[in-house]
Amino acid sequence: MKYNNINKRCILIFSKFKNIDLIQKIRNKYDPLANLIAPHITLAFPFSDDISNKELISKLNSLLKNFKPFTINFKGISLSHDNYIFLNCVKGNQEIIQLHDEIYNKILPNHLNKSIKYIPHITLGQSSSIEKLNSFTCEFESIVIEELDSFTYEFESIVDEELDSFTYEFESIVDDVSIELIGKNGESILIKTINLGG
Repeated sequence: MKYNNINKRCILIFSKFKNIDLIQKIRNKYDPLANLIAPHITLAFPFSDDISNKELISKLNSLLKNFKPFTINFKGISLSHDNYIFLNCVKGNQEIIQLHDEIYNKILPNHLNKSIKYIPHITLGQSSSIEKLNSFTCEFESIVIEELDSFTYEFESIVDEELDSFTYEFESIVDDVSIELIGKNGESILIKTINLGG
């Protein structure tokens, strides 16, 4: 499914993993947005609203003063109901969910889609089936193995559409949040990056 998000804004956490090139390498092949936006965690999905950038920045700045920097850890791959491949968040989930909830409750209350459960993740690409997800995961593991000398894993069967056997971890500190505009060609145009804790 394609969405027309041109000229819409989003609120994101841009990933700062030391090994981010491994994520980008696989996104370049499987994610059609790979060359338009860097790996990220979406806090507020693309929206159109009359709120000005100045007011949005001011409100988000006030909200983020109440948050301290926190650690995130991503590990494991899963397939969403609409066939997006997710790199799963295993640490920092609660902080990310709280950021998401407060942004919608206090800044964008008219844009929350309550029918979809929010799951913190980084999108790696799209897959049409579990079988293709299996191949994708093997390829991702191969890329990691090529890049790293000390990577060990055990490949097991898929359980509940999740591949917990992919054990390589991506970890970093979240210390800021960004507002972006989606340009006419789908590219990410940074409006403002705001630090946590003021």
